[in-house]
Amino acid sequence: MALRTSASLLLAAALSAPACALPAVHRTSPQDGVPAINAEQRDAGLEEKVDRAVQLAQQGNLPEAALAFDAALDDPRMASAPAELRARVLSTAAWADASLRRFPRATERAQQAIALAPDQVLPLFTLSAIEAAQGHVKPAAALMVRAIGNAVGPMPINIERVSKMQRNLIKAPTERREFLQALFDNHWLDEGDEPVELWLTLAGLQHDAGDGDAVRATIARINGPMELIQLRSDKRFDAYVDRSSPRFDPRLAAQRQMDDLRVRASLSDGNDSSLTLLSATALTLGDTAQVMAMTDGIADAAAKGGQLEEPEGKWAGWLLASRAVAQRRMGQSDAALQTARMAARLAKGRPYAAVHQLNVGLMLCARGQYEEARASIASMPDLVGYGAAQQQYIRFVAAHHGGDAPAAADARQRVAALGEDAHEMQYELPLVTGQMDDAARALIAQLRSPELRGSTLLALQEMRTVPSLPATAAVDARWRQLKARPDVQAAVAELGRIERYDLFGSDSSR
Repeated sequence: MALRTSASLLLAAALSAPACALPAVHRTSPQDGVPAINAEQRDAGLEEKVDRAVQLAQQGNLPEAALAFDAALDDPRMASAPAELRARVLSTAAWADASLRRFPRATERAQQAIALAPDQVLPLFTLSAIEAAQGHVKPAAALMVRAIGNAVGPMPINIERVSKMQRNLIKAPTERREFLQALFDNHWLDEGDEPVELWLTLAGLQHDAGDGDAVRATIARINGPMELIQLRSDKRFDAYVDRSSPRFDPRLAAQRQMDDLRVRASLSDGNDSSLTLLSATALTLGDTAQVMAMTDGIADAAAKGGQLEEPEGKWAGWLLASRAVAQRRMGQSDAALQTARMAARLAKGRPYAAVHQLNVGLMLCARGQYEEARASIASMPDLVGYGAAQQQYIRFVAAHHGGDAPAAADARQRVAALGEDAHEMQYELPLVTGQMDDAARALIAQLRSPELRGSTLLALQEMRTVPSLPATAAVDARWRQLKARPDVQAAVAELGRIERYDLFGSDSSR
């Protein structure tokens, strides 16, 4: 895939670059990027130059910002400024250069910043991002590990950056483990929540490295019901998991999670993700009535066609997505589609807008409205990662049922090119066409993959279900046939186990 580094992405990273591990007097505001120069340190002229460069960067005028940073750094007075301050200005200048794809100069300036302040977080974070933007995943990870190690308190880095970096390290397990271990030791959280999926990945990497004590420490922070099911079903973790203990009971874990989230939601007044997580956990427990009650107000407001005020607007799409799932499980397919469309409308312009538009396309496929499904994603740009896999799945299903063989073949090729990002689709596409041997080969290969085993075993568990929609009945029946095949059963028995749980998984009818 061609490198695509947008100026806006690099600039956003610059303006939110972490400032932890620094003395408070020099700390960078997430909005400022570079600290104001104290008048006692430098005269107003130099301060104005730096402030002007930062303002231009914030405005998105990157060519002018780069020139302004050049002027500030070339000012003779900068040479006598404190090293820590010069490192900060160099780091932010490097961001501006990288945003303009001037990677050699960006790299040089970030390295100069590190030389001036080797223990400062910002220069290391900056050079890591510059390396990552060029596809140099191992150096980027090593620099990020150093930055995290120097941070005072949890590293303020968002889940998108973390997820992308660890996915890019799939073929480098040692570096991936070191990166996740650094986050774990840093007590990093995803907006206040334990990133249990990442810790599950870390536990697998620690097991493969033979570090049993580290596995136990990591598992102690894994408490999500789906993640506990993965631990219970994967024989790699049998030595660490007491499957008879309430601690590892997935339903009890879901109930504990509900209790904790109720408290959080009552204290947060809708200002964090707790309501969204509460609705998702209620769906896991099968409490559709609670989901409907939680989302009635937002659904009524969204139905009037306006945009919701913050903070409700930030989470409205996710809450409506939970409501759509609840309606589908209650047999209200028409209402579920309408709700999914409202969620997509409210999410426009937000970071996860594509997720909600894909939900509309998937629901249309499940209802047999294939041409509408294809049209619903026609104007979307090419996505990356799992979003791209879902995008191509919708294209494939619509083309297959519409008799468009060339479009179906193109979608299948794109799924294959996505590799592990599209691992579920590797067996889902053959299920659509009834190619059961191909589906079994893909599923068994994933069971044998240490990276994919956990999520594949999770998909195979016996969960609560509701009846299939007519358009998905045949594929769901083939899924059950696939699970029952002797070759699939033999692979499961070798590596894990399948159990029945009184919980809903991600698929309502499997």
